[in-house]
Amino acid sequence: MRIILYTGKGGVGKTSISAATAVRASEKGYKTVIVSTDMAHSLSDSFDLDIGYEPKRLRKNLWAQEINVTTELTRNWGNLQQFVVKFLKYQGFADVMAEEFSIFPGMEELFSLLKLMDYVEEKKYDLAIIDCAPTGSTIRMLSFPDILEWYMSKFFNFERKLMKAVRPVAKRVTKMPLPKDDVYKSIEDLYYRIDALKQILSDADRSSIRIVMNPEKMVIKESQRVYTYLGLFGFSVDCIVMNRIIPDGVTDSYFDGWKTQQKKHLQLAHECFSPLPILEVGLQSEEVVGVKLLKKLARDLFKERDPADVLFPGNPMEIYQEGDEHVMKLALPFISKEDAEVWVKGEEIIISIGTFRRNIILPRSLIGLDIKEAKLAGGFLTVRFDTSGKGGDS
Repeated sequence: MRIILYTGKGGVGKTSISAATAVRASEKGYKTVIVSTDMAHSLSDSFDLDIGYEPKRLRKNLWAQEINVTTELTRNWGNLQQFVVKFLKYQGFADVMAEEFSIFPGMEELFSLLKLMDYVEEKKYDLAIIDCAPTGSTIRMLSFPDILEWYMSKFFNFERKLMKAVRPVAKRVTKMPLPKDDVYKSIEDLYYRIDALKQILSDADRSSIRIVMNPEKMVIKESQRVYTYLGLFGFSVDCIVMNRIIPDGVTDSYFDGWKTQQKKHLQLAHECFSPLPILEVGLQSEEVVGVKLLKKLARDLFKERDPADVLFPGNPMEIYQEGDEHVMKLALPFISKEDAEVWVKGEEIIISIGTFRRNIILPRSLIGLDIKEAKLAGGFLTVRFDTSGKGGDS
């Protein structure tokens, strides 16, 4: 099953673009499901139809679903949430606060996205289109699997064994709730499910992210940051969608200033995101609501392109051998040397950019090697490992 995720700053027309893509793909014969993981669902508004929380057939080859966040949270987090709430109450949190703090940032969207695993296993659809939450929530959602992987590899087994040993004694001296085996089993099950999802989403041949933006300076700047963070976490972007460009046919002098600014920002976007393709679509003459107008938007956007194609091939992270050196190459556009920090600690390489940090578990061949060189150039971070001797932390 092919997967396309649309994200972008709030208000850029992401849902309309997602829905138009789904309509066009269904017309081309792909069995397509479009899913909203944004808690502020607007797919129903876009199609001008009542969609609901279960996949609903809208027309030939097209289904839509607005995920019930509460249901997915209960399904994936219920057992663990009960323990977290109990623990927080013991620490003095009021009931409502304990309930709120038991849900970590990005979880709602992540657990909604786990619904994809059902579609993958069912093999019912050819294409899944995901209308994601605005960019900040999307980045938190997509970075969560790395955080969980780090915890599982570093602490989980040790903590589970330790808790099993101390629980009988601890019960006699404290009333603090301690996690039981069923809690650890739930964490383990959730980890395997999230890890399977991550493998699918980071497969550049199978999954793509498309960034929707408008020709505005602030929107382009935010999209640059998003593109960088997606590369940091190993997700492939196959195109940029530039939405709501004022058409040349609009000759009212009121829009002259806007058109001049848009042309300037369009040029900037092409310079910044090259060689990614930028699909341009004009500001529509009326609100895009209903299948008829979505079909028109799709024609303007894709023209002769197949919306399900991988529009730009590429893997954001590569590890290969070059002579006597092992090389890790990571796509990190729009970042200067001053913005990034790289170091090796034990079995992982740590990359810090702004407020985001990624701990990448190294393959066996790189464990114990010192960094010979870390170079940021041409939109790529290239890390060369010294194979002449084994090192420790550096």
